[in-house]
Amino acid sequence: MLTTLFQVYLPLLGWTLLGFVLQRGLPPPWRHWLNPQALGRFMFWVGVPLGTLGFMQTADLSGQLWAAPLVCWLATGLGYALASAWLQWQHHTWQGKKEWDPWLWSRARRGSFYLTATLGNTGYLGYPICLAVGGSAYFGWALFYDLLGTLLTAYGLGVWVASRYSASFTPPWQATLRVLSSPTLWSFFVGLAMARHPLPEWLAQGLTAFAWSTIPLSLILLGIRLAQVPHWGSLRPAAVALFIKLVAVPLLVGLGLALTPYPPLAKLVLVLQTGMPPAVATLVLAEEYDLDRELTATTLAVGYVAALLTLPCWLLLWGS
Repeated sequence: MLTTLFQVYLPLLGWTLLGFVLQRGLPPPWRHWLNPQALGRFMFWVGVPLGTLGFMQTADLSGQLWAAPLVCWLATGLGYALASAWLQWQHHTWQGKKEWDPWLWSRARRGSFYLTATLGNTGYLGYPICLAVGGSAYFGWALFYDLLGTLLTAYGLGVWVASRYSASFTPPWQATLRVLSSPTLWSFFVGLAMARHPLPEWLAQGLTAFAWSTIPLSLILLGIRLAQVPHWGSLRPAAVALFIKLVAVPLLVGLGLALTPYPPLAKLVLVLQTGMPPAVATLVLAEEYDLDRELTATTLAVGYVAALLTLPCWLLLWGS
């Protein structure tokens, strides 16, 4: 199982490194064509929505699998609560000290902190890992966790948080309107409606292939943004967000799942999904809503490496 983690990580790190090298190594005239804002908007409006339709073609909406998104919503709420508690505690401890008081952070930085502490990479990274660990018999648990859990929280709650904390203040009613107009949210409901009326095989296969092809684009975007980070001054808030996302939340969820009657491998898959590093969707949202790109990119980069240490712990604890 541990070998599987490294086998999955190699191509993911490779695509990220490609984006980094392209941004740093290409001459300035060529580098002009590497437009992360345009790529981020493409992913938000086209890539992720069509990818959602593709992955939903293989979803089996039956059985105990409906517990998976409930676990995701619980984990997201728990992460948001822990992030809020840390911000409040830091504010009371360091009130008025600009360097440490998080209440003196920009709105964009607080928005990125919330997103990276709550949203996990349960699709691009979670799918291959959970498929290798749980097999095809339990892959549905990972699929439901991502499609009905992470997808709705990222492009529902995530869009709301990004709107509320964007550099330009958005009133609550406008933030809610943006959630309702999220293309990925609508594509999800379209996918549910299409479940009873299967698409032609060629179209379903094409959508699924497109869904998997968005993985390299998202990782190249991450690599470009990493190459543009002027300095690494966001390590402290990134470390706190990662502790919440990679350690505190999966540990608490795993202890709670130990009390449930679900199959052991199903519980392991859910814990692994809960403990995935921050989602590339956080960078897509940061691009679309002008959040703190430096903090987001730093947290994603460090999170990929940190997960190599934390995910094996969950395998050892609940993999027996």
